[in-house]
Amino acid sequence: MINAFGEDTYLALVQSIYETVVTPHEWDKVIAETIEITQASAAAIVGFRRPDDRRVSGFAKGISKAQLCSPQVIGALYACTLNAGQGAVVNIDFKTRLSPQWGASLQECFGNEGMLLVLVVMKESGRQISLMVHFNRAGRTEIERATEALMKLLPHFQTAFAIQKATLLERERSSNMESAFFSSPVPSAIITADYQVRLANTGFEKFAEASHQLIEYRDSILDITDPELRDVIARLVGMSGQHSRMRHIACAEDRTKSVKWLVSIDALTGRCAFGAQFKSVFASSDPVYMLTMRELGRNTLLQPEMIRSVFGLTSTEANLAHCLLNGETASEIARQRGVSKNTIHNQLASAMARIGVNRQTQFMHCLAELSSFTF
Repeated sequence: MINAFGEDTYLALVQSIYETVVTPHEWDKVIAETIEITQASAAAIVGFRRPDDRRVSGFAKGISKAQLCSPQVIGALYACTLNAGQGAVVNIDFKTRLSPQWGASLQECFGNEGMLLVLVVMKESGRQISLMVHFNRAGRTEIERATEALMKLLPHFQTAFAIQKATLLERERSSNMESAFFSSPVPSAIITADYQVRLANTGFEKFAEASHQLIEYRDSILDITDPELRDVIARLVGMSGQHSRMRHIACAEDRTKSVKWLVSIDALTGRCAFGAQFKSVFASSDPVYMLTMRELGRNTLLQPEMIRSVFGLTSTEANLAHCLLNGETASEIARQRGVSKNTIHNQLASAMARIGVNRQTQFMHCLAELSSFTF
């Protein structure tokens, strides 16, 4: 079997490189196989942010890992690759006169003889990852072959690190989302289309307890007794099933009890790899949705001044947005202010234009996002 390089020599090493995404300790195997392919005496891979970075990660064979990750060697590596771009190979011949700025530190780590190849795998957002291969004795032909081998492997190293970075970011986002879900006072629950509750935060449990005449939540089943609220949630769930990448928001009102809600539904199935506490939610293939309910008129923390400063609205527009978020209609606001309904609509259009939306539902979405941080 011949790989994309035209040689089957690299297949095992390429496979090991991608295995590091799941098992970081596979880097020891990658380093050993790199030494075998290049016929080097030592090899290492190291990642760091600054010359004085104490959070250095590295794997090595043939040299001391502790010495490799010392501030002196990291500083030397940073200096000798300072002008090298991503994907560049820096050749350091220890027989020649080296820079006094970094030569002694590298010689102390790798020895006073031979050749060191430094492949700059990545330079991104202040972080650098370099692969180093050292030869005690090697001719020009051996060095050229080793350089060629490293360049063939470069895209696989870069892809593996990119996947690893994306995985770490996803885990961080998932962890933050779980933390926000459980700690937020905003009533939120993860439900199925038939209203089975897979997970609910304390805010939702308190909301259900205080609103038992409107919704009932027991034995992981959500029973929505208010017909207006039930119809709105059913409609939003249906819309989320068709457009899973959008958040769907609507207002519901019980006129007999003078209660209004802002309801939002997010489809969660397949969005990202959630952490440990959310794993049970996705144990089956059934679609699940994040249901968030806010009773309008109770948000005492989100004030017009915050809306004005965040969205860059005028004071009049911010006050209008605050009234809308608290469940007041355009007619009610016009009557309170002693202006026409058209004036209110014009002010609303101006506010939406400043935010960059053209529908009131989108405008309410933006306000709901801000509101979620202040309930």
